[in-house]
Amino acid sequence: MWRLRASSINKETPMFIGHITQRQFCAALSPQLQQLIDEVLERVATPLPTGKHELQGESAFFLVMEDHTQPLALRRSECHARYLDVQILLQGRERFGYSLAPFNGLDEDLLATRDVAFSAQLVEERFVDLAAGDFIVFYPGQPHRPLIAVEGEGEPVRKVVIKVDRALFE
Repeated sequence: MWRLRASSINKETPMFIGHITQRQFCAALSPQLQQLIDEVLERVATPLPTGKHELQGESAFFLVMEDHTQPLALRRSECHARYLDVQILLQGRERFGYSLAPFNGLDEDLLATRDVAFSAQLVEERFVDLAAGDFIVFYPGQPHRPLIAVEGEGEPVRKVVIKVDRALFE
């Protein structure tokens, strides 16, 4: 099983931020990932119900989510071992916390069963705000904290999370 180690993180491109109308600037992303993003954007052009939607079986799928952002203190940082996350904001505003270094340790390890681990042991957490049309890519092992309110008690968001098995890129 793949374990989280500092050497497992791609230090050159630990994350990527873009906008769906400016994908010409996405050359740093693999052509395969760009194709998956394009396919998902075509499919969500007509509103889809919330839940899981297939792309390539368990190797690539996406989740349509309606959620509500919350104050920073209520959100937990997470990372994944198997799946890369592409989070596309369709409606609302969302702040993401992230770190360029791995967690110092795990508080809750569900990697074997749900491909997620949680930790408050972050190294130099940074933040970025996204608005409708923005997307962010987190690679396996990259600590990130989604659904943080940009201001106040938060707001509703509609988003798509594309999950892509790291094996597709190896």
